[in-house]
Amino acid sequence: VDRGISIFQDQGCDPWLAQAILLIESPGQIRTSPTGANGAFQLMKSVALEEGLVVNSRVDEREDFDKAAAAAARFLNRVCIPETRSMLARQGLSYDETEVWFRLMVLHVYHAGAGNVGGALRRISPSEGGMELVTQLWRTRYRGFGNASQNYSQVALAACLELDALVQRMCT
Repeated sequence: VDRGISIFQDQGCDPWLAQAILLIESPGQIRTSPTGANGAFQLMKSVALEEGLVVNSRVDEREDFDKAAAAAARFLNRVCIPETRSMLARQGLSYDETEVWFRLMVLHVYHAGAGNVGGALRRISPSEGGMELVTQLWRTRYRGFGNASQNYSQVALAACLELDALVQRMCT
């Protein structure tokens, strides 16, 4: 997690996102998901290629932690964060990018894609942002925004709380 956080910081990306993604995606192992995402940051092949990684029959740089972390940070900065801003602006919602609920929205975009999250937001038609909006997303389905996507930020929160509890136990 420390290495991922450092790489995200070097890329100018919120280090909290690195921690959250690493805690819920392939912790301590490299694996390929049923949808084809691979590596510690579970990048899809198309995203990896867009972010400059080599993915072919001989090489899969999604399995190189440092390269995958930098690619994930670039993807978040280039796509996920701007798309989250745009979606919230279209709904007329104000936000602070350091608030947990905004970060959770970014994680939903990272996992499910902007189109799916945007569709879920349109279905909800929220009048304000905040954790209430996130909890509404947990109960809203829209095309590719199903159970795994609904639960993604819940798993991130639980993982962060578990890490905090572990650190507290180690420090006492």
